[in-house]
Amino acid sequence: MNQLRKKLENPSIKVLFTDYYDTLVHRSVHPNQVLRIWSKIIINELGLNISIDTLYFAFKESVLYLVEKLNTDRNELPYDDIKNDVFKRINTIGLISDEKEKDFLSYFEKAHLKAEKSVQRLNPNTLQIIKDFKAKGGKVYLLSDFYCPKSLFVNLLEHHGISELFDGVYSSSTVGKSKHTGTVYQHVLSELGIDPSNAIMIGDNERSDSKNAEKVGLHSYVLPHKKYLRQNKLNGFGDDEYNLRQIIGETYSHCNKKVTIPYTEYVVFYHFFVERLYRHCKKNDIKSLFFLSREGLFIKRLFDSYLKHTEIDSANTIRTHYLKVSRQASLQISLKPIEEERFSYLTRKYKAMSVMEFLSFLNFKTVTKQTIINALNVDGDSLVENFLDSEIFKNLKEEENFREAYETHRLSNKSVFTEYLNSFNEDIENDGINVVDIGWGGTMQEAIYNFFNQKIKVNGFYLGLNLIYSPNKDTKRHGFVFSILPYETYSFHILHANTQLYEQFAGAGHGCCIEYAKSENGYTIEHHEENEKWLYDNFIGQHQDEMFAIHLKLTEELETVCYNDHMVQNTLVDFALRVGTRQSMKKIKFLETLTAGYYQNISNKKTGIDYEIPKNLMSVKSMIKFILKPEEFFRYIVKVKHRIYKSNKVAAYLFPSFLIYEYYKFNKYMRYKVLRRISLLKYNYFR
Repeated sequence: MNQLRKKLENPSIKVLFTDYYDTLVHRSVHPNQVLRIWSKIIINELGLNISIDTLYFAFKESVLYLVEKLNTDRNELPYDDIKNDVFKRINTIGLISDEKEKDFLSYFEKAHLKAEKSVQRLNPNTLQIIKDFKAKGGKVYLLSDFYCPKSLFVNLLEHHGISELFDGVYSSSTVGKSKHTGTVYQHVLSELGIDPSNAIMIGDNERSDSKNAEKVGLHSYVLPHKKYLRQNKLNGFGDDEYNLRQIIGETYSHCNKKVTIPYTEYVVFYHFFVERLYRHCKKNDIKSLFFLSREGLFIKRLFDSYLKHTEIDSANTIRTHYLKVSRQASLQISLKPIEEERFSYLTRKYKAMSVMEFLSFLNFKTVTKQTIINALNVDGDSLVENFLDSEIFKNLKEEENFREAYETHRLSNKSVFTEYLNSFNEDIENDGINVVDIGWGGTMQEAIYNFFNQKIKVNGFYLGLNLIYSPNKDTKRHGFVFSILPYETYSFHILHANTQLYEQFAGAGHGCCIEYAKSENGYTIEHHEENEKWLYDNFIGQHQDEMFAIHLKLTEELETVCYNDHMVQNTLVDFALRVGTRQSMKKIKFLETLTAGYYQNISNKKTGIDYEIPKNLMSVKSMIKFILKPEEFFRYIVKVKHRIYKSNKVAAYLFPSFLIYEYYKFNKYMRYKVLRRISLLKYNYFR
């Protein structure tokens, strides 16, 4: 660069023209990869059901076609012509609807800008020379051969914080003339009234930035380019799925360092949940989301950050809200008059219940509960089998104090909840409501649907679904990481194995909403169990902060990788296998702490986690099934080491987790790589 500095010391040189790519900035990827990233952004923002490669090659083919049609250099093609031709190519065969033409054309340049931002870094050497030249009173102009317009470069210079250095910007696409053909130089010199002997062109291309510049009398300097040409060629190699796995693998390694809180790698599952949620919203033109407490608070935090980083049109953003609700609270607002109410959730959930537990579920005051029990003349704490079909429950429904308290409670909850929903200023009654939660069956979604007398659509978006209640066309639901719908797959069995941990790591720092009434919290009455509060204050809060930092890093690193859902799902399954089987003693001890703080607001066992393991798990039949289809046992495998630890810590330490992990990998490889090619077993047994 010293040679360039010497040239600029010439007092006759008053103007500096500079190239952009591989002169002022460098890219971290091959130039064509930027177009693939652009394709990925367009597809996600418009919810197009096409592959990245389809849109990428459509763009490339449009350029080739227009060069021939207009008989011009590719760098001189009008940007609008490219935009319109690419749209026609995918619209003609039905890959994008007519209605999306306006958005497609509007997002076209915005997506290019975002793609370029994600891969560019400034060249500090060139930048310093420009700053020094500018400080001495020189004029600086950007002059680039590129298919994008001048406005793109103006925005990129602002992004890099250097726009004040430039007195003007010229793009071959906007001017219709290029350095490659040499036609742009005389145009720019005439427009600015510059004597070419008083100006210098710097760039990396011998023909465009030097020979053609000198033909019109400009001084020139060619920057060393071989290094970057080699790097661009190297960047042309690689594989999207490999890059995806490498990033996730590095995340796993980082999260398993001694200084890191155990299980922060669970953020990988949350990250792809919010990514898929974002894409689903864009695809289905969803404008607002209600994140349900308490897991929804952390999920909303992740989604909002992803939204801020990813969206290219803030005017078309997704509005997000946090709705305090719980299974218990949601059931309060959906209660019908006592003659009509079937308490179906309680029927499904509990075979036995006491009168006191049932009245506590309704959050009756202590005095009210005791008055009702006294009037019934029963032992309020005695468990009654099939309580909701019992004679005691029949008598309870006829008891005057209960009927009065029940109706007051039911109407009050409905009234306050209505006011609460209205405070969000969304037209729910006409537009419906989209709820987001951790999972697993849609209890709260159904309760909200019943609250509106089944007259509005309530869509449910979950990290996972592992239960089927009674969804219909107005209560559609999606499990974005795993789902039992439309059928149980290999990935479902692996990814749903530790649902309690998904819940706990997304816990909130406030209490559980148990009903709706005006209070210091606004519209909710909350209960925060002490063990749970202690757990959040001492572990979960910090755990979430570490996960959030990793999520931000993932958002940036994955932005330039052009993966698809199939690649992600395969990666998540392999990741879950590793996380579930390769558990260190540090993680096992951490699970002990989590178990002590696990709280359920509707349960006979309020604190702690119980793992049910079938009695016949070690039978010959089960062992044979495990050998053939081990994924169906993964929900037990992930808990084995923890259970051993409770009885024998030495045995837990010696437990060969790595062998189990390797068997899962071997079994999966044999079934999905080897057997798939030579048999029809997939349709008869494996799937």
